[in-house]
Amino acid sequence: MAFDIMKIFEGVEPLSKISEKKVYEDKMNMFLSERYGYLKELVAAADVATASRIFCNDVHVAFYKFGKAHMGNFTNLNMFLIIFVFPAIIKNEGERAPVICDALKNAWNSRFKCNIDYTDYDSIMDSFQNRILGFKKR
Repeated sequence: MAFDIMKIFEGVEPLSKISEKKVYEDKMNMFLSERYGYLKELVAAADVATASRIFCNDVHVAFYKFGKAHMGNFTNLNMFLIIFVFPAIIKNEGERAPVICDALKNAWNSRFKCNIDYTDYDSIMDSFQNRILGFKKR
């Protein structure tokens, strides 16, 4: 089992810095149609915990040099996972989604010594503030 990490995380920096609702919606649709398929070995795995550890190790190999990642890269990877990978899994995997997301979250936090959590697409969409002429829309 090997993941095409560079395809999944392609353009990670600009994609992790989305600040507009419509842009996020478009990019999530792109992720679902063009990249979600690269996660099939993870989401279909009988042993999701092992698949998650392999996924995290593959990310480490792809992005870490000399045992460390540039802090900006690390932040971008975390954000990408939170705003694209987890919501895509929740959106597509039904009742198995929490099991998959928990396993991936635990493997990620353990591998990268961080404390991220996951959320769903609707929660992220609700967090964007709509503005008209610079004022919040109520």
